[in-house]
Amino acid sequence: MKRSNNLVKENGVLLSLFVGSCLLFYVFYSPPQSFSLRNLNWMQKQMPSTHHIDRTIIPSNSNVDPEKNSIANTTFDDGSENNEEALSSKPICDYSDWRSDICYMTGDIRTNGYNNSTIFFVPPADSFVPKEQEWRVNPYSQKMYTYLINYVTVKQLQGPQGAPTCTVIMNVPAILLSIGGPSAPGNIWHAFTDVLIPLFLASKQFGGEVQLLISSYHQDFIDKHSLIIKDLTRYEIINFDEDREVRCYPQMTVGLLNHRDFGIDPERAFDRFDMYKFRLYIRNTYSLPVDVDIPYKIHDSLPDKKPRLMLIFRSSTRKFLNKEEIEEAITTNGFELVQMDLKNGDDLTKLSKVVDSCDVLMGIHGAGLTNIVFLRTNAVMIQVIPLGGSHMNNAAHGYYDRPAQEMKLRTIDYTITVEESSLLDKYGWDHPAVKDPEAVAARGWQDRHKYYWFEQDVRLNVARFEPVLIEALELLQK
Repeated sequence: MKRSNNLVKENGVLLSLFVGSCLLFYVFYSPPQSFSLRNLNWMQKQMPSTHHIDRTIIPSNSNVDPEKNSIANTTFDDGSENNEEALSSKPICDYSDWRSDICYMTGDIRTNGYNNSTIFFVPPADSFVPKEQEWRVNPYSQKMYTYLINYVTVKQLQGPQGAPTCTVIMNVPAILLSIGGPSAPGNIWHAFTDVLIPLFLASKQFGGEVQLLISSYHQDFIDKHSLIIKDLTRYEIINFDEDREVRCYPQMTVGLLNHRDFGIDPERAFDRFDMYKFRLYIRNTYSLPVDVDIPYKIHDSLPDKKPRLMLIFRSSTRKFLNKEEIEEAITTNGFELVQMDLKNGDDLTKLSKVVDSCDVLMGIHGAGLTNIVFLRTNAVMIQVIPLGGSHMNNAAHGYYDRPAQEMKLRTIDYTITVEESSLLDKYGWDHPAVKDPEAVAARGWQDRHKYYWFEQDVRLNVARFEPVLIEALELLQK
């Protein structure tokens, strides 16, 4: 009996040692529950610039089981998988930014663009999702604009049973954006502010290994900015609203983040990108010399060399009424005059080379000044600010002065007097738009735009303006 008791004790000790060893092994070597989700979060922030591409085309009339026809088990280059834990986490659609709606998804994502404009986030068959969730998203980067824009629905399903069958499977991320709104009519400032800069920030990190799905599609926009767009993606650009395929992706962003007007917030940008680097990127994309001095400095040893000043002529609103006087003042003060008519600004490749050859870009506050992206470092922008009080002054600073300075350009503002505004001739001294711009601006954007943006032209007082030209020349000579 004593021997038996000792045996039991010995066996008990051995069993305790075995169980303890198992527990220690589990604690120290098993991955925590959040392991896969952390890997996916890391992948979203550190997505490598190139991916292994596995593109499968499946006929539209295929009867493939939607539970099997998915990308739920895709393995990424970093070794992580779209497993149950990651897929059961809901896609994040964030409405909190006052400028932009944005959604980020990683997992099994499927599109249904034609007559539906829906993105489906599909959980795996064995996961539990209590209920479907749905977000209605404005994919234009400035959600205050709603005209000429098709909204997109992002829908998280309860399971794969209700998901459309994939007809195209991609193993690269996708970005869904809109080029409608004010960028659609061809306004170059809105094209850069609302589309090209936010798209650059969202896509450049992928090194071309990303596909663009475009809602509110306009072919003329794609053609005009094709050099930039083709640099950001190596894949076919999809007209989302007319797309009859069900495209499936492992990762997708719906919408674009817009940091600020014609600008980048380095604190929110990958690699702390800023407007100076963006201007250099644009110059490189348009095959312009990147690290060179202004043209006047390069050739200043030549006899009779004059700096080149490009004068922007607007053809509709806020246009110069005394063009010949202004031209004479420019040439008299030592500049070679180059003229730009905005009606001929569709060929950006040709236009970029002309702007690059200039030392100064001058114009009334308006979209044409966006062409400063093609200027060289230390070139000068002269902005003529129309009547409009602090409202117009703030717009001039925010839309052009600050971006230009961030691009390492030099800026000179010329604010006109009441006598230089056509509003005086039209309405007289006693009209509120003339005698009290601050009060009119306070009424709201309708009155601000009516008087100061759409009804106003400028007759420049060339004698008063002449010191601006002298200052610009002195800046170039430093």
